Amino acid sequence: MPNTDDHTGWIVTPDDDRFHDSGRHPWQMETFWVSFFVPERKMSGWFYNQFLPNQGDTGTYNGGAFVWNDEDDSPYHELIEGAPLPAERDLRDIVTPGGNHLQTIEPLHKYRVTRHDPGRFEAEMIFEAVMEPNPHPEGVAPFWKGHHFDQAMHVTGELVLNGEKLEIDSLAVRDRSWSPRPPKDAPKPPPKPRAPDAPPRLKIPPFELGYVLGTASPQDAFLAYSMMYEGTERDEVVTGYLIRDGVWAHLVSGERRCVVDPDREWIWQIELEAEDTLGRSLAAEGRMVSHQGKCGPTAGGPGNALFYWKWNGAEGWGENQGGSTDWYPRRRPTP
Repeated sequence: MPNTDDHTGWIVTPDDDRFHDSGRHPWQMETFWVSFFVPERKMSGWFYNQFLPNQGDTGTYNGGAFVWNDEDDSPYHELIEGAPLPAERDLRDIVTPGGNHLQTIEPLHKYRVTRHDPGRFEAEMIFEAVMEPNPHPEGVAPFWKGHHFDQAMHVTGELVLNGEKLEIDSLAVRDRSWSPRPPKDAPKPPPKPRAPDAPPRLKIPPFELGYVLGTASPQDAFLAYSMMYEGTERDEVVTGYLIRDGVWAHLVSGERRCVVDPDREWIWQIELEAEDTLGRSLAAEGRMVSHQGKCGPTAGGPGNALFYWKWNGAEGWGENQGGSTDWYPRRRPTP
């Protein structure tokens, strides 16, 4: 059975491993992102791929691969922007302009990702699902009008990083999305005409997005999206998933509380409380283990970090991703 409930609004199908109809929106985008961990080295890595089919003559690509650990300088970081896409392309088997070879072995279940940057980053990894895709509910932040799903994966394979061979065997996550996603500096289209008796448009205050995840096993995992609005110190959990004893459900409410290092602007501690559609409670505590770059997002860094999580009797590795830290309380990390 697919992972759906009364407010999902759609079902992920094998066709969603393909490129979708790009329509006419200039900023239509598709993404394919997978991560992996090397916990004993406090290491996290990404293969990130962003396709914009309506930019340029045949579309453009942003993406590549990177790895970080508990040092300030990442051992590998290679991303390109604005590279032209081939006119003929199939997401189920594509060598991206950024150097990642993406292959679907079994739709919605098993994938191979390879990359060959001789002497620096040579990898072949298999990503095998440990859950059905989690569809982001329609009309819910942050993908109000788009399509997105997340999926916990078992990652195995090998990475030769700067000449050192590393065996990969971890539980991580992949996500997929397809929707218009204009950059923040893109010109905004004029508002559409409205009837004289239409209610006023909803004004959304400035916000930041929170995205955290942790996976202990195929039986116990969570992922949460949260929204933090200007002038508050706590995020509102808007969606995500909880797997407990192998049973999946969408998260529907809760809050995320973060603590920021005032010296480096890193979110280094997180408390997450949430409830799912089955009425089950999630109480998670996470601590940063390593970070991407020298500083956090408010100081100009990317904001991604490897976290170790404990929740409701389970524990495992995961991440905290991005977002400003302007509004969170500050306290230096404790041992």
